[in-house]
Amino acid sequence: MKIVWHSSIDDIGAAALEPLEGSPVDFSHGLLRAMERSLWGDLAVRYLCVEDERGLCGFVPLYFGTNLGFMALMPKLIRLGYEWVVERFGLAMAYRVAIVGSLISDRGFWPLRPDADAARVLDRMIAAIDAFAREEHAQLVIIKDVHQDFPGIDRFRAAKFMECHSLPTVRVDTTFQSERDYIAGLSANGRSSARRIIKKSEERFTFEFVADYAPLVPEVYPLWRATFLKAEFKLEELPPQFFVECAKSSPPESELLVCRRDGVIVGAYLALYHRGQQLNKRIGIDYRDPDSPLIYNALNMRCLLRAAERGIPLSYLGQTAYTPKLRLGGHLEEQFLFIKPYRFDVGLSLPIQRLATRRFRREIVERETS
Repeated sequence: MKIVWHSSIDDIGAAALEPLEGSPVDFSHGLLRAMERSLWGDLAVRYLCVEDERGLCGFVPLYFGTNLGFMALMPKLIRLGYEWVVERFGLAMAYRVAIVGSLISDRGFWPLRPDADAARVLDRMIAAIDAFAREEHAQLVIIKDVHQDFPGIDRFRAAKFMECHSLPTVRVDTTFQSERDYIAGLSANGRSSARRIIKKSEERFTFEFVADYAPLVPEVYPLWRATFLKAEFKLEELPPQFFVECAKSSPPESELLVCRRDGVIVGAYLALYHRGQQLNKRIGIDYRDPDSPLIYNALNMRCLLRAAERGIPLSYLGQTAYTPKLRLGGHLEEQFLFIKPYRFDVGLSLPIQRLATRRFRREIVERETS
């Protein structure tokens, strides 16, 4: 086995990624290409590949720079303190961070070839990440959002990374045959809520799935940004170019669900799908609309129905706003961060962070949203 680094996903190619198994949307050629083409500031990406005589065994993207949004889950005091220092003294005080994984992953399964020795491949990748961090003078490495069911999760633990909880992701099994079948599978509270959402949203709004949505990005982007600014956890912000590139890149396939009131767009939701999974990503809402909660729920529900219509059995709704998503039939799945500091003072706050992230454990989130 040998390690190979690439500076563009096009150097690897979509065909080389197809035999790998993992998260087919999060780590798809098109989605990573869209991210690569919308990087800004000093943020850069490298693609870590392990190859043997048969070709690619596994790969993962690694993003590094000083403008990564790595503080979103940290305790408020630490986050505000870091932001104050950077604002007061400039980017020279910003940490140089490497984040390993998809920046917008909802299901962190690193792509691996099914017949490869997963433990050996992952150990080679972890060693290469460590070497890269030292060569690039990174002060912190974060292996992002490793899913609870990822078969190689113990390799990160064995490598002595600090394990923290990340925000759970919301999974919905979209195996139902019709809208009626979907509603019948919900809880009593969920059924009542779903019927109200359908009735009221059909009375007040029109909905349309748009495949060629690049021309709509200038109109819709302010809604995406409004949702980002409103969010409790401000995860990686995506520039307009990302959505334009998503409309052009494949795989995955993608389409935009647009909600209009009296002809004006008041909501939008990006749905990406590939190889039996759908990722509903970056909802945008006009919060000036008095029915903004209804818009939110209607967009989520229609994306789920659309997945079932396409025969896609598994959908993911993201890592925030759990109460309405669980009511719509969602189930929580845990995800983890694995963190390693490369400077003593950077590591001082990590035990506090580890303790703080315990509130993201699935059982706690379920209890708080029930």
